[in-house]
Amino acid sequence: MSLVRCDLLQLINQKIQASKQLQSSQKFVAVLEYILAIGNHLNEKAGKEVARGFRLSSLAKLPLLRGKERTFTLLHALVEQILLHEPDLATFSQELTEFEAVPDASMKGLSAEVDVLRKELENIIQCRRLIKPKTIKATPQELQFCKELKDLIQKYEGDLSQLSKRCDEMKKLYSNVLVKFGEPQDLDSQELFGWISSFISEFRKACAEVTP
Repeated sequence: MSLVRCDLLQLINQKIQASKQLQSSQKFVAVLEYILAIGNHLNEKAGKEVARGFRLSSLAKLPLLRGKERTFTLLHALVEQILLHEPDLATFSQELTEFEAVPDASMKGLSAEVDVLRKELENIIQCRRLIKPKTIKATPQELQFCKELKDLIQKYEGDLSQLSKRCDEMKKLYSNVLVKFGEPQDLDSQELFGWISSFISEFRKACAEVTP
């Protein structure tokens, strides 16, 4: 497999692993439940309706919502409640190791790259049909070239088949993640994973500031 396709497969595998971690992380779900509880407590005090859930984009707002003390945010309040009642949840990021870095590629982009490779293969196969020599008139060099081209196409087809299967798995797992967290199916993975990655980073900072 070429370097480009190896890199592409590695990125696809990372997205698959990230989706699997989101699906299986019980601690992250528990942290979200704390956020919902705090939000509903504030809603009740403000005379607003109780919410049944919230968009994950709201995670980015937690470090921005400040109380009377300008240095104390809603994220600090969340950390305090978790450390007070269920301190083990503060390590939720250990279940989401694929989110240590901000995602640098979207699933839509990776899928598009696989489609480009598929189109390239179709073009190569078409070229082979055009240059395939007549067996009777072909020179040894032409026959050798056609054999090598055939072998190359077969290897390319095998590599692309592996990529396509992993790409389909990636999209299916991500779709399941969107369903689990009540997000729209057209939400770009780079956005969703970016929110979670930033939340993990900000949560750690708040923990360090809250912990004596």
